[in-house]
This record gives sequence, structure tokens and C-alpha cells, in this order.
Amino acid sequence: MGTAEECGRWIRKLGSTGDPKARLILFPHAGGSANSYFQFARGFGELDVRGVQYPGRQDRRHEPFRDTIEELADEIAELIGEWNDLPVVLMGNSMGALVAFEVAHRMEARGNAASALFACGRVAPTLRKDEGTHRKGNDAFLREMALLGGMGHELLQDEEMLDLILPPMRADYRLAETYCASPEKRLSVPVHVHIGKADPKVTEAEAAEWKLSTTGEFTLDTHDGGHFFFTDNGDRLTDSINRSVDDVLAVNP
Repeated sequence: MGTAEECGRWIRKLGSTGDPKARLILFPHAGGSANSYFQFARGFGELDVRGVQYPGRQDRRHEPFRDTIEELADEIAELIGEWNDLPVVLMGNSMGALVAFEVAHRMEARGNAASALFACGRVAPTLRKDEGTHRKGNDAFLREMALLGGMGHELLQDEEMLDLILPPMRADYRLAETYCASPEKRLSVPVHVHIGKADPKVTEAEAAEWKLSTTGEFTLDTHDGGHFFFTDNGDRLTDSINRSVDDVLAVNP
């Protein structure tokens, strides 16, 4: 298990209660930070909510990017893999869903499995989806960002901010677009997939392929909205996570 300093660099507290009944760990999208989940975390009054801060951005901008999803997952799992004081639920959006999947796999291999994995806005791990976005020039890359709706128009026009945002975003896209899991890599924990109906990056059929990545329970829910549906329309996702925790506690009070 990592030191307190290492945990603090990687895992940020986003919300908590005096006596949490479970821990929710949130994995950001490409280019995202732990704080991208700040508003979403407010919907979990009875959970200890943590967000993962990948290297190469914000206060970690001087640290090198990692080369693969697996490398990221190795370091994160090393830090949280021995947490056993509370049930742990993992949730990732877009690239974060892939990192969360790999972390869940490592936790399970350690004998300290997560209680559930929530994967949002991403095709199944076995479906490599390399659209070459990370190799595009800045103008084409920014058009892609505008299509997804994760960045405001004003931000896309701010050259100083783009100098800070584009490098980690491009590095993360490279990780996601070059990743593909073996069909043999399966979890045994429940996997719950949530996508926006208007998401241009994942179809319902592609999301349904996540069912092959677990031998446990599988659910697929669609929501109004796009790639970041839960920022404006996340109540059903929040309810689903809270129900999942209640189900775990009902079996293991």
C-alpha cells in the first residue's frame, strides 16, 4: 500500500460523511481531473467519495504522463488495493471507465474485489476504438472536443488555457485509443453500464459488449444527453450507485 503522500497525490477526497457506509472512487475522462466530479459527488451523502487525479495535469502537470492504461491501473491499484475498511465501488467515465476496469481486475486478483464497477460513456474494453484523434492537429482535435461538449466555447478560445489542457488530453486520448483488453480478462463483480442516448462515441450495441467483461451481474441503462450526460442528468446514475451499495450491504451488513 502506498504512503499517505502518494495516496494524496493520486486520490482526492470529494465528499464524505461522518460515518460513511461505502467508498466511491471516481475515474475521470481523458484530460479530466478529480475535480471534474465535484458537483456529481454531492449526490452521495452517505458515501466517502474520492476522485482520481492522473499525473500530467493541474497540480501534477510537471509529472510525466503514463504510457498505457495498464500502467495507470497498476499504480492506482497499488494505492487502493488494500483498502478494506469499507465496500468500494468504482465508477469511470469515457477513458476513466477503462482505467476503472483495469483497477477492478487488479483488486480482484489481490483477493480484495470492488463491490461493483460503473462504466459510463465508453465502448467495451475488448472493442479497440482508435479514431486517430490523438494524432490530429490542434484545430481538428479541438473540433472533436467541441463535438463531445466537455469544454465550454470560451475555454476553447483561450489559448493560454489550451496550452495547459491540450497536452494531458492528447496523452489520455492516446492511452484510450491504443487500449484493448483480452477477451479472457473478465471480472466476477457486477458491471453497470450507463450511456447518453446522444453520445457520438458509443452506441448501445457497443456498450452492451461490456456484458462479456464480467461473469457477474450486468446492466445497461441509457439516459437523455450526450457523452457527459450525468453533468446535467445524473440523478438516475446516482440512484443506481446508491442502490448498488445498499444491495452489497444487505448481503454483507
